Amino acid sequence: MGKIIKKHYLKITFQLDSPLCIGSGRNDITDQDILRDTRGIPYIPGSAVVGVLREACQGIMDEKAWKYYFGYSPTNTGNKVKSEDGIIESRIIFYDATLVGDNKDKDGNPKYRISQRDGVALNEYKSAKKQAKFDWEILEGDCKFQTFIEISEEQSDINEKVKADEVLTNIAKIWKEADIRFGSKTTRGYGKICDVEIIRRSFELVKNPDNGIEDWLEFNLFDDESWEVGDSYEDMLKTLNEDKKWTLKDNNRLSLKLRLEGGLSIRRYSTECSDEESSPDQEQLTTIKFDKNGLEEVAVIPGTTWAGAIGHRMEELIDCSKVKKFERGKDDIQTYYYFGTVNSKVKEKSLIYFSESKLTGGQFKKMSRNAIDRFLGSTAEGALFTEKIYIGGETTLDISFGDPYNTAVVYSDDFINALAASLTDLHEGYLAVGGATSVGRGIFSILEINGVKLNEGKLEGETNSVIFDKLYETLKALIGKKETEDGTQTGQK
Repeated sequence: MGKIIKKHYLKITFQLDSPLCIGSGRNDITDQDILRDTRGIPYIPGSAVVGVLREACQGIMDEKAWKYYFGYSPTNTGNKVKSEDGIIESRIIFYDATLVGDNKDKDGNPKYRISQRDGVALNEYKSAKKQAKFDWEILEGDCKFQTFIEISEEQSDINEKVKADEVLTNIAKIWKEADIRFGSKTTRGYGKICDVEIIRRSFELVKNPDNGIEDWLEFNLFDDESWEVGDSYEDMLKTLNEDKKWTLKDNNRLSLKLRLEGGLSIRRYSTECSDEESSPDQEQLTTIKFDKNGLEEVAVIPGTTWAGAIGHRMEELIDCSKVKKFERGKDDIQTYYYFGTVNSKVKEKSLIYFSESKLTGGQFKKMSRNAIDRFLGSTAEGALFTEKIYIGGETTLDISFGDPYNTAVVYSDDFINALAASLTDLHEGYLAVGGATSVGRGIFSILEINGVKLNEGKLEGETNSVIFDKLYETLKALIGKKETEDGTQTGQK
């Protein structure tokens, strides 16, 4: 290690925008228990933080600089080790992301909840497949986390193409502008963050050795007062030339504002037993939100539900599960799966990201049903069933395409047609989500597409649905493929 001439630090505060699912490797409570510290409080380990940032920087950062700052081990690449390739130690220190403060309300109760979610694979008749149920723990609520990043600038770094302060500022840019998600099941809406706040402190240890070192020694990373004189994110960007700012990948996202037409029943399978006589046998899946009035239950549609309903409808239209990556040079054509797949031979990550949708403006309602003996005209014994459903309201479904960081993905025109048709079926009421769809539950209508209100009027002579045309045009602009001058095909930005 060379002589250290500068020390740079970032304090990053962020909030969960969707539940966090980060496994501990244990299955004492569920099939996948959430990671906790010795006090039983959940946190995000530094290894998870660096994994996300390392992947985000790959491809948009100079490869040599990427290896130099993030570290590199040829034994982890799966390729044959070259004699000139050696192990490079990371020059950036990433800290665990922990909950800010005590995260408790005025009554001393935690302002978060660890609950359970269930995943069940369904067949074409909406019956559970054998051995296809999996449950896991999640962290929900308006949880605020805090983490730190530290980087040392050495004398030898002067000859490097990318400087340490440039790396740190661009990492801050990724935190603020990229679609950062932590944990597992990120393609199904989990682990998304929002409201990112960043402060930087830098210390000169050579040009001003007395005051610089003294200030650095008095600096306490975990003391808020030490950050009061730090630089804001906006100040950081001003110090970086435009040609030094990394160009992040375009966010290809389809955003649909939906209205629930009637009731919704996405069941919480792990409903706890209650002594209350009116406790429902099953209830609508919810997450929690904290405000000045305390805890509020919010009805949600998980990304797994959206992916299952839309993906199954698309499979009825085309064989959309596979797409071939175009041959480049002498590389073999590889097969990728849009919706992801896991079996004994192939494991592929989904290339479509479905958000978790929160419903607002509606209300919860308990309903009781009973079976009638048609011969006697009386209620059947033991057939009383009570459920808690959600009625009315609006929500938003976000569908993102490709890797959110730097992976180019090509989508065929058949895929775009099938997705537009499936979403049109959702609007027309032919595709319902959740349970009890045979009695009118889970029907939605589309109000806006990427912020544009819909006008369903059809001109004379038109054959396609206006909704379909608008969806197709929007998807084509987002992810449609086009030919370049050399004849190859790429994803359209």
